[in-house]
Amino acid sequence: MGDMVSSAELGVLIRRYRQDAGLSQEKLAEMVGVSFQQIQKYENGHTTLNIIKLQHIAAALRVSVADFFDLVPVKGVRLTGEEDQLLQAFRKVKSGELRECILKLVENMNKRAR
Repeated sequence: MGDMVSSAELGVLIRRYRQDAGLSQEKLAEMVGVSFQQIQKYENGHTTLNIIKLQHIAAALRVSVADFFDLVPVKGVRLTGEEDQLLQAFRKVKSGELRECILKLVENMNKRAR
């Protein structure tokens, strides 16, 4: 099993993704169906999220649930500058559909290069 993500780490990411999306705590709370105080508790790491709530928050923020757990690169593997640049750019793509297209494009390019 990989490293566990703490409530505090999850909260930091929720806040970051919420701010990146330009949403207030109140607006996110409205979209998720909880009080803004509950969003504050999630962001501060005071309340543990269940997977259903995390799915609702991820959907409202237009990120995948996996984005909350994809933080730690595989231990012992160093990314090149280009790989890190690609990963950072890919993580900024909000559209799941566009992310899928990017992955398919890279996979197809790789097949042709063989």
